[in-house]
Amino acid sequence: MVIDPIIGNLLAQAPGGVEGKTTTAPGRALITNPFEDVLSKAVDALNGVSQTEFTANNLMNNYIAGTAELSDVMVATSKMNIAVQMAVTVITTAVSTFKEITSMQM
Repeated sequence: MVIDPIIGNLLAQAPGGVEGKTTTAPGRALITNPFEDVLSKAVDALNGVSQTEFTANNLMNNYIAGTAELSDVMVATSKMNIAVQMAVTVITTAVSTFKEITSMQM
């Protein structure tokens, strides 16, 4: 039995002939699984939260410099707070669910 080396930093790998989304590598077929898709979307969402925070910080700096309205700053900081709360809730729920799944007996 030959064990194939890990290519890149993909989470799921399998030799060719497996159903699912495949991408080709030299002499191999790689497949993505639903967990990898969800994780990728979560990382993209966290990048969005980071961008929201960056925008709010810029608006605060612009308000201090006198080039932005207070109402714009308030709306941006409210959006940022909601996005952060949502991200924390989703991460907490995901970790809790993962712990439950790993503690299940098979």
